[in-house]
Amino acid sequence: MLTTKQLNDIQSLQQICEKTGNIKLKLNWDTLRSRPEEEENDYFQYDNTGKLIGFLALYNFGGPVELCGMVHPDYRRNGVFTSLFKQAEIQFAQARKLLINAPAASQSAKGFLKSLRCTYSFSEYQMKRHKSAGMGIVNPGVTIRKAKRSDLVFINHLDTACFNIPEHEAEAFNNKIFDCENESTFIIEYKSEKAGKIRIQKEEDATWIYGFAVDPSLQGKGIGRGTLTKVVNHEHSKGINWVHLEVAAENDHALSLYKSCGFEPYGTQDYYEYDLNVKA
Repeated sequence: MLTTKQLNDIQSLQQICEKTGNIKLKLNWDTLRSRPEEEENDYFQYDNTGKLIGFLALYNFGGPVELCGMVHPDYRRNGVFTSLFKQAEIQFAQARKLLINAPAASQSAKGFLKSLRCTYSFSEYQMKRHKSAGMGIVNPGVTIRKAKRSDLVFINHLDTACFNIPEHEAEAFNNKIFDCENESTFIIEYKSEKAGKIRIQKEEDATWIYGFAVDPSLQGKGIGRGTLTKVVNHEHSKGINWVHLEVAAENDHALSLYKSCGFEPYGTQDYYEYDLNVKA
């Protein structure tokens, strides 16, 4: 588990990097705040005054391992991130796939990526909806209930069918996050039949949507729109100002759905696949 000091150091460095580069880093703060003590996923480099000048984090969300990091603007081109990357190699060596995440607008990240044998994979839009967008019309055939452990087989199936995550990876990830305190998994039902799932994470004045999936056999019936409308209506009615989600840029259907429900893009993250057979 990361200490309060480490979390504060990460936050301070993030603010400096984002302000300097006019970017938004995706550091997955919910995960950073709940790191298991037995796992080593975070790497730090301090200068001789005790100031954090570099940070790298690994994340396993049930599919490819994701990597994100940052270096203080005053310490770039000094091998800081390369050093952190080499330290982390032992952890991602067993990964099926490693995706390096970088804000699309970050020139320093793109410069570093040119030094690695990696290839562009996809881009992801970060989207948000403000409560001023109003309430949508609810589909009465769509209902949502809290997931039970007996639903895990169905949840794992959806991750495999909708996100191409191997079954054993989906099972390991969903077992790990099922009882997380700050987020909950819900089952979507359509006319009393299991139809999909959605994960909801709460912050002080925002809600994040993750793992939103509708079974392929039931797609095209308005279940996705009905679920999204029900969730945002519920969150906004409780006083939550912003509801956030992320969607792959090339997923035109999902992008159109979210935009039509009042979501607007505000940031783009690029993902690069690293050749795990090549040392940094």
